[in-house]
Amino acid sequence: MRNFLSQFNERENDNIIHYGSGKGDLNANDFIKFDRINLFDFRRMLPTKERSDNIDKNARAWGYGKRKASRALVNVKPGTGKVTINGKPMHLYFHLPSQRYRMLKPLIATGYTALLDVNVHVHGGGFTGQCEACIPALAKAVQRFDVNTRPTLKSMGLLKTDPRVVERKKIGLPKARKGPTYVRR
Repeated sequence: MRNFLSQFNERENDNIIHYGSGKGDLNANDFIKFDRINLFDFRRMLPTKERSDNIDKNARAWGYGKRKASRALVNVKPGTGKVTINGKPMHLYFHLPSQRYRMLKPLIATGYTALLDVNVHVHGGGFTGQCEACIPALAKAVQRFDVNTRPTLKSMGLLKTDPRVVERKKIGLPKARKGPTYVRR
């Protein structure tokens, strides 16, 4: 992209210098070189995608998230703030208060705590992985329900998916990286 723009810029400069400006209002200095800062400004001026609320006919918005081996599918709809995970209330599924707090962070940050009913289907992995899979899923569902919450969720890093997974075990090694114990004799 940068090479193309700089070549275009040099060609235009050569045309103006060699052939004259013709109209009198163009100058050889009108076309500045595209360095990195100008290229960044050029990309910033491109039109961005218009986002809109993505709600189905039952007034529900969906979100999907994953972490390690866990996958979570969340739907939110207007309600009284009831949160169910795999058909159970949240306090019966996630026993640790820290897990419950982390999972509800997107609702707390946007102020939708008592305004949306949350239904979560999560499977795979352990409880911590499932809790962390619910965070981006719930954030994406809230963002699709109300597109104005996107800057808040994005600035807090709640829309990101953590890509780290367990490294596979290699042949001839006891674990992924652990080698055999060194024996001198």
